[in-house]
Amino acid sequence: AHTIGQARCATFKERIYDGSNIDAGFARMRRGHCPEEDGDGDSNLAPLDLVTPTSFDQNYFKNLIQRKGLLDSDQVLFGGGSTDPLVVAYSKNRALFYADFAAAM
Repeated sequence: AHTIGQARCATFKERIYDGSNIDAGFARMRRGHCPEEDGDGDSNLAPLDLVTPTSFDQNYFKNLIQRKGLLDSDQVLFGGGSTDPLVVAYSKNRALFYADFAAAM
């Protein structure tokens, strides 16, 4: 889970300009710091979790439900597939997320 960290504009530019499974307001906001032209701002950074960028928490999953995942590779976890129920469960239950994360380590 990308609950902490940042991504370079070049890694999510296509998503915010051409993505279909993305909140329009979120995409518009991200475009403000990530110009569409190649090379311009490609190294600009954006937090993976807009709300709690420096906290290890379950807000990342809430972002996905709102279609505010910064990376395509994250947003695919919530888009009508088999992982949707897990995203919902983690978004509502921090203890479950922590326990499963610890077990995976």
